[in-house]
Amino acid sequence: MSNDEKRPRTAFSGPQLASFCPQHEFAENRYLTERRRQALAAELGLAEAQIKIWFQNKRAKIKKASGQRNPLALQLMAQGLYNHSTVPLTREEEELEMKAREREQQNRQ
Repeated sequence: MSNDEKRPRTAFSGPQLASFCPQHEFAENRYLTERRRQALAAELGLAEAQIKIWFQNKRAKIKKASGQRNPLALQLMAQGLYNHSTVPLTREEEELEMKAREREQQNRQ
């Protein structure tokens, strides 16, 4: 599917939002079980994928806003293998990167 053929963005209707209350659902559990995702999709008349993606997007938005970084991502950045940063490094993260690079250089010697 090309960009010209993209499916239009799904806008939740008033009744869907009233029964879904995604913020409340998300506050209770950031990850849905398959059974809960199926139930929500059936209840709202949406595809399971739409429910799943809403939760994925919400988790990503919170992660990006908080600036939290995965330890594995930090390790890969220190090795120069991860370069798609969306949030500037903190001093602590820069120090961790420097220490990891130093250890890597020591291990090579």
